[in-house]
This record gives sequence, C-alpha cells and structure tokens, in this order.
Amino acid sequence: MIGGVLEQLERGARQFSPFLVSVVLTTVTALPFHIPNYGQVAVNVALIAVFYWSVHRHDLFPAYAAFGLGLWQDVLVGAPVGMNALLLLFASGAVAVQRTFFADKSFAVIWWCFSLVAIAMSTASWAVASALNALFLDPAPALFQAALTVAAFPFVAWFLAQVQHALLRLNVQ
Repeated sequence: MIGGVLEQLERGARQFSPFLVSVVLTTVTALPFHIPNYGQVAVNVALIAVFYWSVHRHDLFPAYAAFGLGLWQDVLVGAPVGMNALLLLFASGAVAVQRTFFADKSFAVIWWCFSLVAIAMSTASWAVASALNALFLDPAPALFQAALTVAAFPFVAWFLAQVQHALLRLNVQ
C-alpha cells in the first residue's frame, strides 16, 4: 500500500515538473538585476514556457497551469493581478487550437509562429497598461521586450527540450 502511494506521488511530481520548471525560470527572470529599466524589457520566459509546453507536452501543461504561471508572474513583476494570467491563457489557447499545425514542423516554423505570438502578447500587454494608466505609453519597451523574447526563444526552448527528454527517459506518461 505504501509503495503504491509513493509511486503515485513520484508520478505526480514528474507530471508537475514542466510547471515547476516554468515557475523557477519565471522567478529567475524577475530577480532584480539592478539594470535601469530592466523590468520593462526583460525576456518573457513565462510566454516561452507556455508556448513550448503547449506545443510539445500539452498533456503536462494544461490551460490552468498557464493561468497559474501568469498569476505568479503578475505577483513577481507587480503587474495588475490577472493581466499576464489572461494573456498566457490566451497564448495557451491559441496554440491549442493550432496544435495539429505544429505537428512535424521544423524548429524554424515553430520559432516564426512564436514570434507572432510574442509580438501579439507584447502589443496586448502594452495596450492594457496604456488603458489602465489612461495615457499613451511609449510602445518601444514593449517591442524591445518582444524582440528579446523572440531572440531568447531558441535557448530557453533548448533547455525545456532537455527537461522534456529527461521526463521521457523517466517514462512520464
């Protein structure tokens, strides 16, 4: 009986790994680096993680995980609670709708699609922030953040692929 419970706990921990890795990466990105205006242009690792897991292991990263990760990101960066949560939920849903399209596509095609999602998310984030502040904010930081996020995608995706391969070696179903 105890062996069965331990097996279920171990299996649950393995299935929770993509979310946990995403939370850790998001937390590291939100650390204060004492670089002027860093927070405005920091790479949106949460978006990369949501996109990656939604394409490759949607079974281990459901929509509520994207929402939870967005809430965590909101708390860390001081954004209005729910803003990033809804944006990441939207990104997860957009990928879910196109999941069959991503099957057997090259990395270049996936990267291109991610760039479109990153630009859309940065634009939406900028629009929401402008509306909440009731003034037209400079769009340059949002566009720069999108460019940095797109540029960082191959490196973060490579790391997440290593996590995915480790999960496959551990036989996570």
